[in-house]
Amino acid sequence: MAASAEERLVTEQEGISHRVSRRASNRKTSTTQPKADGQGLVELACECTKIDCDRFVKVPLYVYRRMLDSDQYLLQAGHHAFAQYRTIVSIGLMRIEEKA
Repeated sequence: MAASAEERLVTEQEGISHRVSRRASNRKTSTTQPKADGQGLVELACECTKIDCDRFVKVPLYVYRRMLDSDQYLLQAGHHAFAQYRTIVSIGLMRIEEKA
């Protein structure tokens, strides 16, 4: 039983580390004037805690920068669902979530 709880803790810590790494990468990308597509969207990594997630999300750069300023939102692909967050913007597969 203790091993199972310890494994869950390690997995949770790895997930948090993964999310922090993705956020740092997205933050760096957003400050270097990334190339936008024809609709003005930039491709950023999903900021979930699933370490095997390799999805990317297209989002308007100004929206992502405002998310960073508020520091209470996560950029996640539409395949995730977390009870502790609520979706505030959903465009296709892109969702912006707020801590509940």
